[in-house]
Amino acid sequence: MMPFREHFLFFIAFFFLATSPYFLWYQISMQMIDLYAIFLIAHSLVFSYLITLLVCLVKPVFLQKTIQVILLALAAICFAINFYCNFALNSRFDADIVMLIMGTDIKESKEFASTLLPKWIVLSIIGVFLVFIALWQISKRHQLNLGKKASYLALGGLCICVLLAARNWKAWEDGPLKLFVDMTSMESIDDLKSHYTHPNITFIGENPISTNVVLIIGESFTRSHSSLYEYDKPTNPELSAYRDSSLLFTFDNVDAPASKTSNSILFMLSTYDKTDKSSDDSKKWYDYTSIVELMQECGYVCYWFSNQERVNNSNCIARIYADACDKQWFLSKSGKDDYILVDSTFELASNLIHRDNNFIIYHLMGSHFDYSQRYPKEFAKFTEKDYLKQPQGHRAILASYDNSILYNDYVVSQIINLYKDKDAIILYVPDHGQVMYRDPKSPHYYAHGNKDDKVSYALGVEIPFMIFTTRHYQKNHPEIMQRIKAGYSQTKFWNSDDLPYLIMDLIGVKDVDGENVRIKSILN
Repeated sequence: MMPFREHFLFFIAFFFLATSPYFLWYQISMQMIDLYAIFLIAHSLVFSYLITLLVCLVKPVFLQKTIQVILLALAAICFAINFYCNFALNSRFDADIVMLIMGTDIKESKEFASTLLPKWIVLSIIGVFLVFIALWQISKRHQLNLGKKASYLALGGLCICVLLAARNWKAWEDGPLKLFVDMTSMESIDDLKSHYTHPNITFIGENPISTNVVLIIGESFTRSHSSLYEYDKPTNPELSAYRDSSLLFTFDNVDAPASKTSNSILFMLSTYDKTDKSSDDSKKWYDYTSIVELMQECGYVCYWFSNQERVNNSNCIARIYADACDKQWFLSKSGKDDYILVDSTFELASNLIHRDNNFIIYHLMGSHFDYSQRYPKEFAKFTEKDYLKQPQGHRAILASYDNSILYNDYVVSQIINLYKDKDAIILYVPDHGQVMYRDPKSPHYYAHGNKDDKVSYALGVEIPFMIFTTRHYQKNHPEIMQRIKAGYSQTKFWNSDDLPYLIMDLIGVKDVDGENVRIKSILN
């Protein structure tokens, strides 16, 4: 009875601030209320009651009040973060958001937040806090607690909540303990090499094909904004010229394996397949063979060049793969200009010779938030005037995004130029796309796809995929070229989580641990 008769305001405040995002705000932002929300409410009420009951048992009163203030402060912080994630990012605050934050530096995180921080969200959060502060002040003069009869009724309602919670115990995983459950279930490592699988690799010939394989990993590039895919604005003039010269081949119907960078790169650079129901559940992602290990086993020297921040945290998936390479460079702390990757690898590319087997990975900043920070002013070709058919609030974002795509086109073409006189094949694939105002449920949202909404997620994983082959490569590898041209003309659906199999296919591998690589290659 004590939580209702002596600490009712704390109970209500904690319940609303700490738990409401999991059963109320998220459903509102998704424009839906389902029956499962009832179970989440029941769990949240029981959870809040138990916290309040524990606080009631604390003595003396001064310590009790101090704990209340600390718990409410933490709940308020969680509420603000969840409110922002729900209404700005169309996503709950979960492990994916944590990995997104941990995978960027402070500057990038501020840039990300400031880009998607409408004033109404700030004012709404402040308004909620002011209401509870006012109630707290009123309670000092007028006790806002329940009477004896009302307390019994509340206790009866709580018993019903306990029964509902017991009926659907798994709802705890989606309630106020969701983030804790997600974080404790995350598995990460510092040294990928210690988990190498040493696969059995069989080649079509006696040895792997000798060439230079270049993989360019882009950032936040949605296929719908590429003029290579019939977008109505010329965002890819350089790459279009290469395609017209029959050196560049674009592939339709390609999706990324996830809508956020860390998860996408995790799947894209290893044989781990999240859709494989027959896989061993006890195996973690790092227990599968990575593309870096595969290339090293095939005698390739692996290089990693990144314009993204090197994060000294084991949850940064890109950093883990980079450290497994023979050599790696994280070139820019500012992350503003991807052209630094061109200048920094000029000497390496100039010294490559035909007999070298090199696997060179470029990790770009691409169109990472804030779009307007991703290109120099001379590439500000598109302005708000080019989007008059779009709502006023969308025009500046669309212009800056397309300018970032235009600059990315230039950077990628310059990387290609480094290898155009070599025997080299260059693959370009972004980690994921962007929604860019195309979701009917959230017409004013443009960032990462929301994994909890099918439409938003599908838009967020829609990406371009292209293969560039130099003239030397085309001359030296006619059989592969025939297959690339055949695959190019098809409309086969493909997911970039099968990228390792495609690369194995390109260098003449027949199977890995008995699995035929062509089955999962886009060239099949």
